[in-house]
Amino acid sequence: MFNSYPQYEYLLAQVQLVCFMLGMGATLSGADFAGIFRSPKYLLAGFAGQYLLAPLLAVALTQWFRLEPGIAVGLVLISAMPGGPLSKVFAYLGRGNLALSISMTVIGTLGSIVSVPVLLRFLAYAHIPEEFRMPVDLVIRDVTLFLLFPLGLGMKIAQWFPERRQIFSKWCIRAGFVVVAVVITGALGSERIKPRENGWQVPLAIILFCLLTMQGAMAPFRILGWPKPDCLAVGIEVTMRNMNLALLLKSLLFPAKEDMVDPIGNGVLFVILFYAGAAMVAGVPLMLNFRRMIGKEQLITS
Repeated sequence: MFNSYPQYEYLLAQVQLVCFMLGMGATLSGADFAGIFRSPKYLLAGFAGQYLLAPLLAVALTQWFRLEPGIAVGLVLISAMPGGPLSKVFAYLGRGNLALSISMTVIGTLGSIVSVPVLLRFLAYAHIPEEFRMPVDLVIRDVTLFLLFPLGLGMKIAQWFPERRQIFSKWCIRAGFVVVAVVITGALGSERIKPRENGWQVPLAIILFCLLTMQGAMAPFRILGWPKPDCLAVGIEVTMRNMNLALLLKSLLFPAKEDMVDPIGNGVLFVILFYAGAAMVAGVPLMLNFRRMIGKEQLITS
């Protein structure tokens, strides 16, 4: 049963994103997003962590641990990914700035049409096929159908039925978590990832990349005393990347071949799958800690 899970993974990711965006859209308004762009410094700081700091860390850790090419390409690919579906959920649960998290995802996903080829060509040119092209139509379709449309619909439903917006939001988010549980069960049951196959240095490098990117992206917020909800949104967004897009690009760059072993493709796949688990584990305590701190601040101000 679990052997057929990978072919449904992308569909399940789309379903969970629709559920989450419907539920979260019901808690937001246009004014929330307008505030992000009136004062874009938090947005720009987030992108600096996501697209400048992360690639530099990927290269530095590759050199420090002397990682094999497949793992190195995998780290570079992860560093080029925008935020994924769960980043919004963790920002929501941690009382972070949900509008900032969603804005980073939308802009980052559309921007990946340019940023991913540039980073891959610049940092992993020796292993990227010349004929590689980003699936532009697919990226735009996913952003429109599975992110913007359900987000806008959720906001409209909140306007039409303001007294029921909270109930609607809770049930949509609960449905999304059911799909997440299915995804986690399927991923574990399919046994596509075997941490011991690559020794201890590779998992350690991936975990360090995850934690250093998270803490480095949040550092300006802590140093400058910027709002905690924005700090959490950025920290989660740069940590929980779009692994489904990463898997799609891996299949385009290094398609599986039954008659031969592909060490580059296998290394990239390992990084994607291991990082997905590491990011979720790292995101839970971050979310809980900020939920506690933001909750205290809200209690004091009220």
